[in-house]
Amino acid sequence: MATLRSARRSFNPEALSQIAVIVDDVWKELAIEGAYTPSQSSAPARSFVARKVFQLAQAQWSATQIKELLLRAVHNEISTLRRKDTCAPTKM
Repeated sequence: MATLRSARRSFNPEALSQIAVIVDDVWKELAIEGAYTPSQSSAPARSFVARKVFQLAQAQWSATQIKELLLRAVHNEISTLRRKDTCAPTKM
């Protein structure tokens, strides 16, 4: 029987508080850029941002590098979603 191997990382309280600050900073910047509509539910988008931060934090990037990479990842995701919306066939 095959075993599933997954890397598990743990973060100390200081790292977790820094991660929370990074998520908040990136979220504020996205709000300023108008990357999301505050009137809509932001839970899925905020969860996406948080998951990406944890992925990047595992790679030992600096906080500044994580913010920059995270902003690029979110912008790429937004562009992909917009392309899918514009390429979707319309019903007549």
